[in-house]
Amino acid sequence: MVGLVVVSHSRDLAEAVLELARQAGNQSVPIASAGGVGADRSEFGTDAVQISEAISSVFSEDGVLVLMDLGSAVLSSEMALELLDPQLADKVRFCSAPLVEGAISACVQAGFGSDLDTVSREARGALLAKQEQLGDEPTAVTATDLHAEAAKTEERWPAAGTGSREEAELQITTEHGLHARPAALFVRTVGEFDAEVRISNATRSRGPVDASSVNRVATLGVRRDDVVRVEAYGADAERVVAALRKLAETCFGEPAAPGADEVPGAQEKPARAKGPAGRESVPGGVPAVTLSEGVALGPLYRPQPVTPEAPSEAASDPGAELAQLNNAIALVRREINERMRRMQAQTSAYEASIFDAHLLILEDPDVLQRVREGVQCSGYTAAYAWQAAIAETAALYRGLDDEYMRQRAGDVKDVGRQVLMRLLGESAVAHLSVPPGSVLVVEELTPTETASLDMNSVAGILTVTGGPASHAAIIARSLGIPALAGVRCELLRLPRETLVGFDGYRGVYWIDPPEDVRQDLTARREAWLSEREQLRAAGQADAVTADGVRIEVAANIGSVEDARTALPNGAEAIGLLRTEFLFLESTEAPNEEQQLRKLRQIGKLLGDRPIVVRTLDIGGDKQIPYLELPREANPFLGVRAIRLSFQHPELFTTQLRAILRAAAGANYRVMFPMIADLEDFSSAQRMLEQAHEELDREGIPHRWPIETGMMVETPAAVMQSEVLAREVDFFSIGTNDLTQYSMAAERGNQALARFADPLHPAVLGMIVMVVAAAARHDRYVSVCGELAGDEEALPILVGLGVDELSLNAAGIPRIKSLLLRVDSGEARRLAQEALACTSAGDVRRLSREYLGSLK
Repeated sequence: MVGLVVVSHSRDLAEAVLELARQAGNQSVPIASAGGVGADRSEFGTDAVQISEAISSVFSEDGVLVLMDLGSAVLSSEMALELLDPQLADKVRFCSAPLVEGAISACVQAGFGSDLDTVSREARGALLAKQEQLGDEPTAVTATDLHAEAAKTEERWPAAGTGSREEAELQITTEHGLHARPAALFVRTVGEFDAEVRISNATRSRGPVDASSVNRVATLGVRRDDVVRVEAYGADAERVVAALRKLAETCFGEPAAPGADEVPGAQEKPARAKGPAGRESVPGGVPAVTLSEGVALGPLYRPQPVTPEAPSEAASDPGAELAQLNNAIALVRREINERMRRMQAQTSAYEASIFDAHLLILEDPDVLQRVREGVQCSGYTAAYAWQAAIAETAALYRGLDDEYMRQRAGDVKDVGRQVLMRLLGESAVAHLSVPPGSVLVVEELTPTETASLDMNSVAGILTVTGGPASHAAIIARSLGIPALAGVRCELLRLPRETLVGFDGYRGVYWIDPPEDVRQDLTARREAWLSEREQLRAAGQADAVTADGVRIEVAANIGSVEDARTALPNGAEAIGLLRTEFLFLESTEAPNEEQQLRKLRQIGKLLGDRPIVVRTLDIGGDKQIPYLELPREANPFLGVRAIRLSFQHPELFTTQLRAILRAAAGANYRVMFPMIADLEDFSSAQRMLEQAHEELDREGIPHRWPIETGMMVETPAAVMQSEVLAREVDFFSIGTNDLTQYSMAAERGNQALARFADPLHPAVLGMIVMVVAAAARHDRYVSVCGELAGDEEALPILVGLGVDELSLNAAGIPRIKSLLLRVDSGEARRLAQEALACTSAGDVRRLSREYLGSLK
């Protein structure tokens, strides 16, 4: 018989609903309540542990239906599901039915011996009789029913024979199907065209849903090898379908999925009380799932969770509520962009792209529409409507069959929490302050919380839920923090300071480990930290090749915080200071004094080390809302970088004055982006001279003369490098843009991924031209794109003769360590072979063979 659980903020209400359901229904139906918090449950609130225990008490093979009142009751119920054994959790169903009527209907239907689907359907239809009696319009049975969503999409779709239409069936070959990154890319591609697009999972008969909603696309549960049907209507229908077909054919820019027998753990269920199949047994240890390798031993630290509760009272001014929502979303958008930039500086662009999916969740049209309806039609506050929409969206993910996609619910809740905190007037950023040397123990860790952790302070992380594919796990690995998931719930109840230890290599943990285990973990952790420290120490030495050729290794930074991490990682200079952060941190253009203050802070941190500051590089894929730039058909070929500065001379002059003044006390050099020819550089140089003359007349201290260089990002600049080398002090090759302009392939278009590799011989040939021109005029050449931090590119770049590599600070120790084993003569021979190759793939194979010979 199906069991029932009633969840409410109030203990008395939950128990009263339970009793009413029993009297009106069947006394034999197993039913339990979970309500209130505190020692005697008299306080208003909900408790995930209490809910999980209630579910367990009424569980049977027929399943359990959970009915909830509102707000955090839904969130706590979702969390309770994560505390259960997966075999139990699979048979638990959440129900959006009204609490009282739904509980009565469910109890009656369960008493008939009906299955879980029937009991749930009856509960969700519990208001129909009342609505008919009162003459109200019947409500939808459930807003999370994909069949209902498909019907709504069908109703909105234009009638046959109206306008341009196109459709196609596409097979999805990515390893995890349409998971976060490909789903986000799919939705972003749709948004680039003037067309309405819907998508359905033909293999699993789900949909269609609106293809502009990343959440709706993801909830189709598209797995590897599933076939999706794409239908487009509108002026660009044919073009958008062609673009989506290209995405599918190129596997969304990701490696094609191997066979199931080649994927580690492909046949395994995510473990909670047991580790992955085939893992060695460790005496006395409890198996778990490895998220990030490493060894940890330390006192347990369990932070007090902060779960905000949105007010349920009616809103007095819907317009003001929606304005508040827009403001909260704008603030969170800015914070996510900053987090993404910071993660890229610490790890890589690929790891940071996790937060790109967060931006799409933040702006998902389906979520925003439900919030607007809640405010305008139901009179809810923006906070209450937002919380409800996020809970519903997370539940959609939780209900999917695919474990990888179920873990995306954590991303939805992460973004939802940030906006909710802003709506409630609190900070949206979840900073976890963990005592040094402690092991953090939590039910679940969001990507935002993980990114805020200090890798030098946290000994390790243990979570009850999550898996290796979760975005929090990816970030933990990139930050080098050992982590396990699937630990037992009892750890959440242990007192702080309880000693815990774990081995992330073997996937096992201990509570209060015996002395011999402590000694072993201590020794292995020290060895692990020593190896990591040796790598970092190598980063502090001068960067030289095995035969003594000096190559300067600098850092790319975009904030004062980045500058602080550069020196500990071994940066010998700042090869690229992105000044966009000065403009992204405020809602209006920063004035001269504000820019000067930040630049001086960075200069103080770097001492006399060179700092190459790039003037504002906005446009293309980087926009600033308050500049109100006009929409361009192709922004990458439009008014961006130095071209934008020329069109906004007051903005440019203010920045140049701030740089010159900051350079009076620091070793700043100026670099202009997106220079196409000598006229561009000369114009920028004249404006720099005018800023100097103004400061001179005003008697304001500043540096003059100052070294001035340019970014080489266009084929035009390469072809004129001989002329330009006579005027500049240095070149900095931006391989990201140089590649996309040389190969005629926008770097964000995954359908053109094979053209986006800067190790293509055509791009390498351009680097040779710039290096040769610079050498003839005694100028130095830096490479500051992603290529500078690519280990496979290192020997090639050394062989081509570049003088400096500027990369994200986190990658400096490894690049310096590898550089010590590269012989410059061998590198020159390798570079010549690379130039004779016909593809980037051939160049990479050549480099891998060489690097393999060094080990």
